[in-house]
Amino acid sequence: MKVELLCSWGGHLQEMLEIQEAWSRYDHEIITYESERARAMSDTEPMLIVYPPWKSIPRFLWGLAKSVVHVVFDRPDVLISTGMGWVDIVIFPICKILGTYTIYIESGGNVDYISGTGNFVRRFADRFLVRWEGLA
Repeated sequence: MKVELLCSWGGHLQEMLEIQEAWSRYDHEIITYESERARAMSDTEPMLIVYPPWKSIPRFLWGLAKSVVHVVFDRPDVLISTGMGWVDIVIFPICKILGTYTIYIESGGNVDYISGTGNFVRRFADRFLVRWEGLA
């Protein structure tokens, strides 16, 4: 089984690593934003690194396009995301069309409300998980 993992750098990446037991035994790849931590991890984990939109829109769009091409041609069986903003918003509908099983895990930092990304992708996610009972 192929598993594609989407997560922003920082806390979202940490949340993905906290559930590593669930995905590490499968053929997997992480799509995340360029950061020092991601570069260091790329030696041990298969990764597709996307340049963040707040640094350069053209470079971000190029990375987003590479992510789309990768998902379309690699055809993962499962997509798991802990949040990656615009990348989620583009990739989740594509995965729905491709028949990829999708799981979105709302960030544990969102205690009182569901994020804008979460509100959008919940329409396309096969499973939408929150960490706080109040958000359920």
